[in-house]
Amino acid sequence: MDVITLTLIACLLAIVYLFLSRKRYNLPPGPKGYPFVGNTFEFKKEGRPLYKHFIELAKEHGDIFNFRLGIGRPENVIVLNNIDLVTNAFVQSSAFDYRPSSWSFEYFADGGRDIVLGKPDDPVWRIQRKITTTGLRNFLSGSRLDSKVQASVEKGVAEFDKVIGKPVQIKPILNLMIYNVICDMLFNLQFDFDDKDFKNLYTYLAEMDEMFSDGLLEDALPLVQYLPFKTSSTRRFIEMFEHVMTFFETQFREHVNKYDPDNIGDLIDYLINAREHLREEDAELAEKFSDRHLVQTINDIFIAGVDTSTHSLNWLFYFMAKYPEIQDRVHKEIDEVIGNRQPTINDKSNMIYCEAVMLETMRICPVGPILLRAASVDAKLDGYDIPKGSQVWANVYACHHDSRLWDDPEDFQPERFIDEDDGKIVARPKSWLTFGAGKRACIGENSAKHQVFVFFVSLMQRFTFSIPDENYLKRRQTELDDNGFLCMAKQYEVIISARS
Repeated sequence: MDVITLTLIACLLAIVYLFLSRKRYNLPPGPKGYPFVGNTFEFKKEGRPLYKHFIELAKEHGDIFNFRLGIGRPENVIVLNNIDLVTNAFVQSSAFDYRPSSWSFEYFADGGRDIVLGKPDDPVWRIQRKITTTGLRNFLSGSRLDSKVQASVEKGVAEFDKVIGKPVQIKPILNLMIYNVICDMLFNLQFDFDDKDFKNLYTYLAEMDEMFSDGLLEDALPLVQYLPFKTSSTRRFIEMFEHVMTFFETQFREHVNKYDPDNIGDLIDYLINAREHLREEDAELAEKFSDRHLVQTINDIFIAGVDTSTHSLNWLFYFMAKYPEIQDRVHKEIDEVIGNRQPTINDKSNMIYCEAVMLETMRICPVGPILLRAASVDAKLDGYDIPKGSQVWANVYACHHDSRLWDDPEDFQPERFIDEDDGKIVARPKSWLTFGAGKRACIGENSAKHQVFVFFVSLMQRFTFSIPDENYLKRRQTELDDNGFLCMAKQYEVIISARS
């Protein structure tokens, strides 16, 4: 028998052995995929974002279903479409505390040195998250928050005043305002609207959002990352990301050079100071908690803070223009509780309707409509096997629009968050997942909610927002931008009027 025949027989026996010894799993049902590509190319539906498409698939396959994602060796992706499944997986189990791994995630997080993608069994990640949580509580709450927001509001109002009575897209102005609060908190720095650094950050981050949501070839086909060249889109992604990180790195280095433990003026100072204290308690851990971890933490805070707050505010003012009767009630509450003075975060407890409007906006349009996790071990969920390494996606949008839990879920009804008996905000429903769930829930939830509230009330105190004409909404086929991993409003125009 010649060498070639022996080799072929050996390969065939190896394949048969691997097939027979492969562990069999009782996976959830799901759409039938194709060899080599799974279901990778099936989910791009015009006018139907991924999270809405999953709702349709759940009607056919059930609230837990499986599909295959990727090219070559498609991975299992388990999608959870109701709150009980999400709670069992993300709150009551530790098997799904990891994030999925991909080329872009690893590159974006510098090998897991950030908070969003770090591993929960890593002691550096735990101290990084703990320190950052405390820092956010100290630097983006109470009077500190009020002063930063009001300084930013004045810049935004100056821009609104320039476009009074004209149809205008307000998202760039909202971005300026949010950027300034985050930059003030992190760097003790605020931008003017025409500032070159601001415009560059805005352009780079907006384009990165779009490219990331469309997907990069290296993620779909992992072998591509080992080629000696990159695709043009990936080169552009890397270029933009490096510009953003260079800005953060520069700000960090300036703070290190000027660091004074007796003068902690912003969050970067706080992070540097916290690491210095850690050196006294655990020098080995402090050494592992590197400068790269701190810069990645800055990146996390900036991008997460900008995305959540900007898109939430953008939705809020769209709904104010769409529902003038709700806007009238917001104006009335502001006039009664605040009058002409500057709003503060302490007003929130007395402004039940304004808070309910904010919570309902975040319910009907959750900025992060899909939570991404991965199984760190073989696990069971709802009677099905979840193999180690499987991605597990929670469809937040489905939970927020589940008619079994919410009356008329497609209707914008702020009253659903007000208790009929005592007139106060209801306890947070477990099916409200705007900021995630479990150990990996967003650490900036309170900061973001406070920030959005003060911005919203401050601008509503001064302005009225209206639709350009009576047929404007009819001409819009959908309110949602066709984005897989962000629930964004399609570009819209409003007429801004100054309140007397």
